[in-house]
Amino acid sequence: MIFISTTLYCEAEPFIKKFSLKKYNVIKKFQVFKNDEIAVIISKRGALNIASACAYIAGKFDITEYDTFINIGLCASKNKNLKTGATVLCNKIVDSGTNRDFYPDMIFRHPFEEGCLESCSGILNNERFEELKGDIADIEGEGAAFFQSVSIFLPPHRIYCLKIVSGQLGDSEPESKKTSGLIEENLEKICSWILDIACGCAEPSDVLDENDMNYINEIACNFNLSVSMQQKLKKLAKSYKIRNDNLLLALEPFTQIYCKNKGERKIYFDKLEEQLKFI
Repeated sequence: MIFISTTLYCEAEPFIKKFSLKKYNVIKKFQVFKNDEIAVIISKRGALNIASACAYIAGKFDITEYDTFINIGLCASKNKNLKTGATVLCNKIVDSGTNRDFYPDMIFRHPFEEGCLESCSGILNNERFEELKGDIADIEGEGAAFFQSVSIFLPPHRIYCLKIVSGQLGDSEPESKKTSGLIEENLEKICSWILDIACGCAEPSDVLDENDMNYINEIACNFNLSVSMQQKLKKLAKSYKIRNDNLLLALEPFTQIYCKNKGERKIYFDKLEEQLKFI
């Protein structure tokens, strides 16, 4: 599933209309609009709001490694080459409050500009303006808060921050109508990219074949694994096979081990988990 976070309704509205999303009234804490493939959450402004909203929605929808989270909204530009209306996919996010840097993994092709987003807090005076490291900036720390919150649930290649330039730093904030207009100007290429990501991130079906399952079931029996441990083993095996073709070679040594008690089970299951996490 694709999750999109925005701070304002006017930023979300073009996507709600484009994807025919319906209000999801089950959730009361935040405004959520969704269909079977895409969900948009409107967090309201501020770093705390966006972090809370994204963590909340990730928990409510039981987010998995095959899901993707995208933050979409407006920004101001320090880079004079990025004109109003430019769409920037952030390849680096700087938290100016902590001086920490975050790097989304850019594994999908895209039609956008790339740039560094600096997440600021407080008023940008002339001195702070000169110290900015980013090409673009938000002034309420939302980009960094979004990335840190979502990275608890997803790896960096499933987290994106997409910003549309509303003007140069110091310009007045655009009205709601202009905000929607700037997003609508880029809507087709943004939505096309979102759908490409949805296809690229889809969970593979039938990854584990009969031989794989025979090995897994044999290990589960020999180790006397609990139901939750069996589910974890299948998930690890599936993830390993996506990255490597030699799953059976990785599992085979563990088919010869017989655990006599819970202590032995924990020791060997930890070793098996370590083996399957190794790339």
